[in-house]
Amino acid sequence: MLTSVWAPATATVGETFLWYNVDSKLRLGLALLWKQTAVRFLGNYELIAETPRSPNLRVGYGVQGIGVGNPGYFATVEKSVVTGGVSLNGFVGVGFRSNENHGHLLGGFKLSPKGPWTVGVQLDGHGVHPFVNYSIGRHAVGLYLIELKSPGVMLNFRW
Repeated sequence: MLTSVWAPATATVGETFLWYNVDSKLRLGLALLWKQTAVRFLGNYELIAETPRSPNLRVGYGVQGIGVGNPGYFATVEKSVVTGGVSLNGFVGVGFRSNENHGHLLGGFKLSPKGPWTVGVQLDGHGVHPFVNYSIGRHAVGLYLIELKSPGVMLNFRW
């Protein structure tokens, strides 16, 4: 999967993420921070799989913070519920950034009604970032409002 976010008012201006699913539990990737021309390694592993009654538990390393590019690590629990063709996904956890000596509350949700639209919000410990996506087959285009003030455009390609 390849995802790019262009947000000219942020510290990174843009970020591109390339992900590879090694198996059903392990994902590895790279992030390119446009303005800094820096590369960050990414990875996450599902320690406990989601069941109909309980959330999953995922840990990982990567970019911690939308538009800032700080490396760090995280642990989250996530649960998805589908009812009447509407999907609701939520997560909560803790993240640590390499340039700070304390944890941050992470969280968010996304709502996907029948059809191509998804709306949601991400909380990265510093800011609130609402978004809306429109899916076209396996691909998507979307808009972010980073920290409720800086617009960003997202493109997502899956193969």
